[in-house]
Amino acid sequence: MEKEAQLIQAGKMTTLGVMAAGMAHEINQPLNVIQVSADYIVEMLGRGQAPEAEELKGMAGDIIASVERASSVITHVRDFSRQAEFARSRVNLNNPIRDVFKILGHQLKVHQIEVELDLAPDLPPILADHNRLEQVFVNLVSNAIDAIDEKREHPEIADRTRRLRIRSYGSGGRVVAEVADTGMGMPEDVKSKLFEPFFTTKKVGKGTGLGTSISYGIVRGYEGTIEIESQPGQGATFRLAFPQAR
Repeated sequence: MEKEAQLIQAGKMTTLGVMAAGMAHEINQPLNVIQVSADYIVEMLGRGQAPEAEELKGMAGDIIASVERASSVITHVRDFSRQAEFARSRVNLNNPIRDVFKILGHQLKVHQIEVELDLAPDLPPILADHNRLEQVFVNLVSNAIDAIDEKREHPEIADRTRRLRIRSYGSGGRVVAEVADTGMGMPEDVKSKLFEPFFTTKKVGKGTGLGTSISYGIVRGYEGTIEIESQPGQGATFRLAFPQAR
């Protein structure tokens, strides 16, 4: 169990390293707002003038909102990076799914990938750990980005759609999440090996081959299952199902 926890933690650190530029962007934007507001106030005071009270109030509001935004990003990264115990508590599966976009939101925009979220509002809870489930979805979404980008290298494929769709719903006493992309897809021989440690179809330097096997271990640890539907050139759908908490 200790070695498994160390492996999961190493996977999270790799993810954060890859996504560092996106998170820096998320922090830089509110810092720019604060800088512009501060520069304006200093310039006005340098002219011997004071901003109008209403204008000053508006800038103060922008500064407060920007500080809160930057603080939220930092707090989330800190929480995600902590070593989570193999704990079980009642978790709404929609919450770790939504939190993925705090880490990967900018990455998806840069890669011009359309995101569709279809999350059931009345989803029953499951017994799991929010932090570890978030890592599972971060891994799946990261792989989807790579698969969609890979399609650009194959001009013979007519469908150029760049879309990620995540859906959640309850079914027969289980809670299900589907992560579907319009990427390259995969043949049967790749699907059969996908959850093996160190197996990867990515170019050298693009991945460790541990993300999917770590995700598989986390899901199985919470008595869940992962199914894959995919055809070459037609994208892939990962379907995760967990028993509903009683």
